[in-house]
Amino acid sequence: MENGFPGEVLKAVFPLLDGKDLVFCMLVCRQWCEIAKDDYFWKCICSRKWPSICKQPPSDTNFQKLYLTFSKPRKTVHLPVPKLTFEDLVFYIDMWLEGSLIFSQAVSGCILRAGLQNTPGGIPDVLVAHLNAADCILMMEVKPKLTVPMGPAITVSVLAHRKDTNKMTCIINTSSFDYIDSNAARALAYEYLRFSPRHPFISDIRAWMSLLFLYKGTNSIEVFGIELDFCDAARSEPEIL
Repeated sequence: MENGFPGEVLKAVFPLLDGKDLVFCMLVCRQWCEIAKDDYFWKCICSRKWPSICKQPPSDTNFQKLYLTFSKPRKTVHLPVPKLTFEDLVFYIDMWLEGSLIFSQAVSGCILRAGLQNTPGGIPDVLVAHLNAADCILMMEVKPKLTVPMGPAITVSVLAHRKDTNKMTCIINTSSFDYIDSNAARALAYEYLRFSPRHPFISDIRAWMSLLFLYKGTNSIEVFGIELDFCDAARSEPEIL
């Protein structure tokens, strides 16, 4: 069989195949395998799958290796059960209105995880849907409710303490509630999280703090709850922990 099929025919056909078929061709016989090892055929496949990679390929690119590495179906990786629990966490939340402290509490992680126990009437349907979502929501009631004027800057800082290791971290450092989602009655502030230099490709992940409110006339809002989330990267309890 090795001498019965012209190599020129194979070299004309192989560039037209997809990667899976070319892999099968390599299993037919030694002749087919040796011809299919030519990286030109794999470059043709990669140029169809990732056209930009062939415009300026990295030096010493092996297109066969490139295809075989990144065309494998990804296995679902389940997160390990976290050793950390919300019982191990304390969040220190402080808010200011134009420099005057209006809210200051040390909040157990369990309280935030328990969420709102009493939702006031009259909140928008968009917010109701958010509160009923399956995501892990860290939220607490503000007692007594805060009535604050519209317009002046409200800033927030959040520190977190791990009781099991006695370590502290800054989650949000004096960020302003610059964005108002009127449809959902939420004011949002955020801070980009800082990661270890050992993870250089992890970036643009934010911690969000939200004020949940009801409008009180046209010039003020009544804050009944606050929410902390990491929705850029984590939505379930194991992901957050």
